[in-house]
Amino acid sequence: MSDSNTFDPNAMNVGKYLAYRLHQLGVDQLFSVPGDYTSDLLEIIDTYKSPKGDRYLHRIGNCNELNAGYAADGYSRANGLGAVAVTTGVGSFSLLNAIGGSFVESVPVVAIIGTLSNTKLMDEINAGELYHHNVSTEDTNRTVYSPVTVAFERISNPLTAPSQIDAAIIACISKSKPVAIEIMEDCYYMPCANPEGTLSPVPNYESLPVLQGMAAQSAPNKYAAQIVQAIEKAAEAVYAKISTEKPILWIGKEIATRKLQSKFAALQQAIGAPYVTSFLGKAVVSEDNPWFLGMHDAVFTSDYTNSYLKQSTAIIGLGVWNTDLNTFGSKSTETGNITQVFASRDMVKDGENLYVQVSLEHVIDAVMALIQKNGYKSSWQQPSPPTIPTIPAPQTSITYDSFFAVLDQHVNDNHLIVADIGLSSFGGSSSLKINRQDGFLAQNIWASIGWSVPAGLGASFREDVRTFVIVGDGAFKLTCQAVSTMVQEGRNAVVFVLNNKVYGVEQMLLDPAPYKTGSSAPFEEANILQEWDYVSLMKGFSNNSGNAKSAVVNTIGDLESLLEEISCNKASTYLVSINLDERDYPSAWKLFVNK
Repeated sequence: MSDSNTFDPNAMNVGKYLAYRLHQLGVDQLFSVPGDYTSDLLEIIDTYKSPKGDRYLHRIGNCNELNAGYAADGYSRANGLGAVAVTTGVGSFSLLNAIGGSFVESVPVVAIIGTLSNTKLMDEINAGELYHHNVSTEDTNRTVYSPVTVAFERISNPLTAPSQIDAAIIACISKSKPVAIEIMEDCYYMPCANPEGTLSPVPNYESLPVLQGMAAQSAPNKYAAQIVQAIEKAAEAVYAKISTEKPILWIGKEIATRKLQSKFAALQQAIGAPYVTSFLGKAVVSEDNPWFLGMHDAVFTSDYTNSYLKQSTAIIGLGVWNTDLNTFGSKSTETGNITQVFASRDMVKDGENLYVQVSLEHVIDAVMALIQKNGYKSSWQQPSPPTIPTIPAPQTSITYDSFFAVLDQHVNDNHLIVADIGLSSFGGSSSLKINRQDGFLAQNIWASIGWSVPAGLGASFREDVRTFVIVGDGAFKLTCQAVSTMVQEGRNAVVFVLNNKVYGVEQMLLDPAPYKTGSSAPFEEANILQEWDYVSLMKGFSNNSGNAKSAVVNTIGDLESLLEEISCNKASTYLVSINLDERDYPSAWKLFVNK
């Protein structure tokens, strides 16, 4: 930092400070849309380099703010933390939907909002002048972002900027939720203190040994004792269910959010029980474990998985969030006890008993201690693997089921699947076997159609995998411009558009009559889509770039040939139209259609 009598253009400033902190935490890409209140920040990002000459952050220009937000979300899911920068008002309001999804699904994203200078704000307050992109003199961004962030900082003073930036980012990585940092445009280039040390997440709870030690003191801490007692009773409830003849473990998203994969693996191995996942929890651990049975999700549970669930004497939920999608399409009205006993969101529910301030990590540790103390012998034999679907002849017209059957035989641990909500996911990509931990990304609670394409852009910056995006044609239309950014940034992502010319899932939810066998029932007019020429679209998005490829798939043979081409062409972006009959649907929906 320069002294009070000089100005050093190479000194630390607010924009550099923010970029450096993000870089320290493994963020290499900043997704953005230019705007006059963020122009100085983006200039800093483009020119701020390490002593080796490398940029601390690579700025990714997006076609709109919603795409930028989804891309930051996808980047975070694949890499651990994401960041996006937009201008105030027209930019921040457009970004809000994406940040809402990140908040609901516990994805850490830093939203950076450039806003009026101190001078302009004072001018608005005292002279009544309204500046463009601005709503009023009220703290509007804080008002709209507070419900979907765990911290909001407005930086108006460069001297306090470092502590404010640090506080926001620590909250983001501690809570695994988005934060917003609003920066006044006259602060970016202002000098500030240099970053000191590194930022680390604050644990959400004390470790179990520490709590036990506090509770065991001669003058015990009564609050620690209460928590330890709750943990012990919760663990006993879980252990009691595990000790039944044939338990099955049902795992969810929190296994990944809390980074408990290794602890779960140890528990599963200790009790020798099969396990299933919720759709939200798909691939939180690799699905190549022979004890993995598939997805447990209402009508979308396969016959193979159901055959084992029916044998089970207890289903134990670990990290499964209680959402309506767990019973999607079924007649169940159950909203309380989703299993006989389940642990998530820092509580354990066992029938009418509720134990709070009990983290999933503590429960697993305490259950493992009971197993080690009391012993355990499994009543299960290792499950037989499911039958692999037969692939139809090459000349057979492509269908939902055959598309996913062929893709399933092609996907390996070098791929990352990013699936949109709807027929693309339920009974579709959810059926793929993912032999890579966290190798499947989907937005399954916020469920904003179109998320997958820009999220796939963000996820594609994980260099050890190739991203496959699976999206319906209706959802694709919302965010299709992200394909252009994929080409611009040289991403080798592949976007499969399931082209059935209708909003299939919306028709399913409204009236599945058009999907009944032999039906000629019309589709609701609102669900009928204008057809697009995807080959020409890719040419337009890329200006005929040589690394932008497009293809049309009509048959099994087309798909098999294309997948072979894609595997040989590792550098190109692909846009693929999977041409489906409008009345086709994944067979996993048959119970929904014929209910």
